[in-house]
Amino acid sequence: MGTVLFAAISGMCLFTFHADAQASSRAKNKADEWIGRDASDLLLQLRVDGGRVDIIEDDEAGETRYSWSTINPAWIETWTEQGPLQGVHRGVPIFGPGQTHERYHEATHRCTITFIADLDGIIRNWEMHGESCAWDVRRPKK
Repeated sequence: MGTVLFAAISGMCLFTFHADAQASSRAKNKADEWIGRDASDLLLQLRVDGGRVDIIEDDEAGETRYSWSTINPAWIETWTEQGPLQGVHRGVPIFGPGQTHERYHEATHRCTITFIADLDGIIRNWEMHGESCAWDVRRPKK
C-alpha cells in the first residue's frame, strides 16, 4: 500500500513538472515569434494603456527595452456566517445576529516580458519572468 501511494505521489509530481515545462515552452514560442520584427509592432499590437508598458532606452548598449508586467490585483474576499439558532417560534427558527468577515488578498505578480530592440528598432532578444507567462504573452498578429 505504501509503495503504491509513493508511486502515485511521484507520478503527480512528474506530471506537474511536465505541465510547467509545457507552459514555459509555450510562452517562449510566443515570445520567439517577435524576434526580427519592428519594435513599433509591439506598441501597435500590445496594450499600452494604464501604465502597462515601460520603455527604457539604453544609449550605451544601443538598445531599447519594452517591458510589460501583468498582475492579479489585490482583492477582498467577503463572507457571512449565519448566527446561532436562538430558538423556534411557531415552527420558524430564530437565529442570532450573523457575522460578516473579510480577508484581504495581496496583489500577485503574474508575468513580466521584456523585448529588447537594437538601434534600428528590430527586436533581437527577450527576457521573461513569472509563473503565468504562458497565458499572458501574446503572439504578433500576422
